Amino acid sequence: MKSKIIILILLMISLAGCTNNNEERYRDEVDLNNVDKEDIEENINGYDIGEDENITDDMTDKNRNILAQLNQRLNTQILDTGYVNDGTILEEYQSNLPEGIKDKGKYSYYDIGYNYYLITDEEGFEVRDHPSENGGILGRLNYLDKVSLLERVQGEVYNDSDIWYRVAFFIEDELKSGYLHSASGVLRSYRFNEMYGEARKLIHELAQGELNYIRNYKNLNGAPPKKGDSLVDEHGYRAYHSAPGYTEADTNSEFRYIPDGMLVRILNEVNDFYYVDVPTFGSNFYVPKQYIDTNDILHQLNHVIVVDRGMQNQAAFEIAENGLNLISHTLATTGVAGERSYETTLGSYKALEKKERFYYLGSGVDKIAGYAPFAIRFTGGAYIHGIPVAYHTENEEQYDPGTIEYLETIGTFPRSSMCVRNYTSHAEFLYNWMDIDNGAVIVIE
Repeated sequence: MKSKIIILILLMISLAGCTNNNEERYRDEVDLNNVDKEDIEENINGYDIGEDENITDDMTDKNRNILAQLNQRLNTQILDTGYVNDGTILEEYQSNLPEGIKDKGKYSYYDIGYNYYLITDEEGFEVRDHPSENGGILGRLNYLDKVSLLERVQGEVYNDSDIWYRVAFFIEDELKSGYLHSASGVLRSYRFNEMYGEARKLIHELAQGELNYIRNYKNLNGAPPKKGDSLVDEHGYRAYHSAPGYTEADTNSEFRYIPDGMLVRILNEVNDFYYVDVPTFGSNFYVPKQYIDTNDILHQLNHVIVVDRGMQNQAAFEIAENGLNLISHTLATTGVAGERSYETTLGSYKALEKKERFYYLGSGVDKIAGYAPFAIRFTGGAYIHGIPVAYHTENEEQYDPGTIEYLETIGTFPRSSMCVRNYTSHAEFLYNWMDIDNGAVIVIE
């Protein structure tokens, strides 16, 4: 067991080292003369990506966060050491997958436990040896650190609450456990039951017949009508990249936006409309025919990625005969609603295309600001991709600093625009793994 921990530690340090060496590539000058317009997107960052880089650089020890993310199967050694608990154990957090999902993991660079704790106190928080403010201090965790959860405990009242969490973390590369008060952060988990349920719904839909999807990337098939001055409808779906879904076969009737890539089933034809079932919305709509290519179909489902924007994590599955095979699970960062940014919208989408990299514009300007590597597009200009790379400028020339592996903000709170950020090594893994013809992406809350 100890050897497995040491191997994982060395791997994490190696990954971080590779990231730091990217600075040596700073002199790679950018040549944008031959960039395909189809590979250029709007700004994909809800916040300036430089803020995320600064947060990461300001951490006293970048690797400590990663090293705390060992899978709970390793942390069971702590539970089995006869540790004396001064509080009342209310819940033990286990690493069991629900029935119907088998662990067939093929990516484990960031092998976090299925239940973990995110530090949200900007001052950080001390880990105690007892669930009490007077307990001995074992160490200190910083803002946005993530550690594996072991137990929920009733301890001494502090800040109007007696709830504490026993967590696994590292002190000088030694795996230990201690207590954090519930005021220090928030619980996060991989909601595999919900992920499994949504994937099964899509499998069930396909069992009843092939599915089409909405096609209006960059309004290629026509801009939908506007709903007043808002860029999104009352459900949070954006007009750009969408088709109008009318309640009647009449363009004067009420409508809502159905985004590019969203899976639908054609039920009937009525003049210039397809009458479609939209499983995500649980209702039927009339969609003008130009927004659906009847020859472009999802016949079967082999691969599916489920993104949980509430928990800021995701999992990738292969469809097995008797359930799902879990291929990877990792932290993620989804889109935030803002003046120039948009949420990652909920729903079931066709995996549309893969790009080794695409370029994004600066906020509010028509100039390329950087790129995102290893991207899988699933709706409009929204991709699952690696860490965005902002070009550096020197003497009015742009330079590529090289790909970036890690950001401290991954898996914390929504910070992108529409897209889903991954660690770059994981985005590359998905890029190579995804069956684009028989794949889907599901976004849940």
